[in-house]
Amino acid sequence: MTGFDYAVLVIVGLSILLSVMRGLVQEVMALVGWAVAAWLAIHYAAPISVYMPAGIPDERLRYLAALVAIFAGVWLFSALLRITITQFLKSTGLNPLDRMLGAVFGLARGTLFVLLLVLIAGLTSFPSSRVWRDAMFSPPFEELAKLSLPWLPTALAQRIHYE
Repeated sequence: MTGFDYAVLVIVGLSILLSVMRGLVQEVMALVGWAVAAWLAIHYAAPISVYMPAGIPDERLRYLAALVAIFAGVWLFSALLRITITQFLKSTGLNPLDRMLGAVFGLARGTLFVLLLVLIAGLTSFPSSRVWRDAMFSPPFEELAKLSLPWLPTALAQRIHYE
C-alpha cells in the first residue's frame, strides 16, 4: 500500500466515523441546510441588500452583508431544526438505525470526496507517479473517474488523463 491508499482509507474512514457519530438524519439535514442556505442567499441577497444599514457605504458591501446574513440565518435555523429532530429520534429509539444508515451515507460521501480528488489528480502528472501506479485503490477510482467523465463539462473532461 502507498500513501495514496492510506489517504483514501483515512478520508473514507473519517467520513464513516463522523456519519456514525451524527447519524443519517443529521447528515442529510446538514447537507440540505447548507444547500438551502446557499440557494436562498444567492437568490435573495440582491433584494434584501436594499434593507441593509445605510452605514454600509458601498452597494457591493451591502450585497455581501445581505448574502452573509441570509446564509447565516438560514443555516442557524436549519441547525436548530436538526438538533430538535435528532433529539426526537433519540427519544423514539430509532437512534441505532439512524447511526447505521449514517455509516452508509459516510461511505458514499467519503467515496465521492476521493473521486473528486482523483478527478483533480487527473489534471496533473500525479497519476504517472510511482505512488499512484503502485497504489491498490487507484485502479478502481480511475475507472470510477472515467465513468463520471460524460457528466463533466467537455472542456474539463478532455483535460483529465490517467495514462
